Amino acid sequence: MNHLSKRAFTLTEMLVAAPVAMLLGTMLLAVSNDAKQQLQAAACLNNMRQWGLGFMLYANDYNDSYPYDGNYTAGLICGVGTWFDVVPPYIGQKSLCNLYAAGTPPTPLTKSIWICPSATNVTVQPTLSVPYFTYSMTVCYHRRTSARSSFRRNEATSPSTTILFCEESEDSFGETRGDADTVTRHFGGSNFVFWDGHAGWLTYTNFCRNCAAHPFQWDDSTVAGDWKATVQYHWWPFANASMAQQ
Repeated sequence: MNHLSKRAFTLTEMLVAAPVAMLLGTMLLAVSNDAKQQLQAAACLNNMRQWGLGFMLYANDYNDSYPYDGNYTAGLICGVGTWFDVVPPYIGQKSLCNLYAAGTPPTPLTKSIWICPSATNVTVQPTLSVPYFTYSMTVCYHRRTSARSSFRRNEATSPSTTILFCEESEDSFGETRGDADTVTRHFGGSNFVFWDGHAGWLTYTNFCRNCAAHPFQWDDSTVAGDWKATVQYHWWPFANASMAQQ
């Protein structure tokens, strides 16, 4: 009977094999992390699509207007017509007020349309006075003279390229704008809902303001700013909107 000989690795072979194994492990980990990030970005985009539907249904019922973005310094989560209070029922969700009242505020430990899957603050403990958001509404949808007087949906010059709803830094503010609070969680960019209700991903250079790509202030809605011919995506619904009176 023939016996297979047992042969141990030599030191030289081990020295060659170890780096190769480490390299393969690193490559597999990178592929795994990349796949995870892609899944998280896709889940976030799906959340945005649901919110987009909710905003469109709300606008249909309210003369093409969008809801109030909120007053977070006063902890006004309930009963003031904020987007997180009035839009959720349109997509079969509880309002943020109800979730907080039930002691189940959305956090990265819970999977829901309220939380981007790439959010990382797993120790946050939100309260009505200090809420927690990973999504937000743009402040540019309403007139500068009145936070409760929004531009109507049909006033947008280019609804498909005008930002309405955004990803938000993990903080207490459910509103954002082009030079503050916006994030790049997904491959150097972020997911958005636009004025026509569709959702999509934009790279940072498409939405930043007061930055190298767009070196003007967030509230400059003129043809030299947000509505400059070379600007593809807009925060304000039409040229000079930031100067429009109520």
